[in-house]
Amino acid sequence: MNTLHHGYWTFFATRKQRYTGWFIFGSLSPDIVYYVMFLYLSVRRQAWQVMDDADPMRSLFGLVHDLFEHPVVFILRHAGHSLFIWGIFFVLVLIWKGRSLSVWTAFSYGWLGHVILDILTHHDDAVPMFYPISSYTFKSPVSYWDDDHYANVFSMVNTMLIAVSLLYLLFSKIRKKRRSQKVHDS
Repeated sequence: MNTLHHGYWTFFATRKQRYTGWFIFGSLSPDIVYYVMFLYLSVRRQAWQVMDDADPMRSLFGLVHDLFEHPVVFILRHAGHSLFIWGIFFVLVLIWKGRSLSVWTAFSYGWLGHVILDILTHHDDAVPMFYPISSYTFKSPVSYWDDDHYANVFSMVNTMLIAVSLLYLLFSKIRKKRRSQKVHDS
């Protein structure tokens, strides 16, 4: 799933909880490596000079391809999307902080939500679920980006659900404001 959509759906699901920002940060964290490494590779290769290239899109494509082939990205991508690694982290959080909701458990739940959604929305680019102890990879029948695996349907449904959820949030806010005005006017 798109990184920003992970953040949005986590916000929507946890907006009434304490530590919403930490839930969201956890849901974005497995993909942060892409942004950091993209910036690193862009600077290292002076990617801003791509405009001088005869084929700038090819240069950009090469940079993105190299990003996913970079050994640091490979390891961190697999680790960040591994239920095994998440489980170890979560057990350590429970030992350290206990079961009550804290910034650490909120971060952990956000991270878990990201991993589960990615398991359900990746086919050809799925990663081993229990990295590094197993190479088992669940190839979802649905991909968020590959039209051969219903990306067009997924994208349409996801976009419609986002629109409906935004309308819900807007109407809830208006309703709440009207109620508070009635109480204030009384």
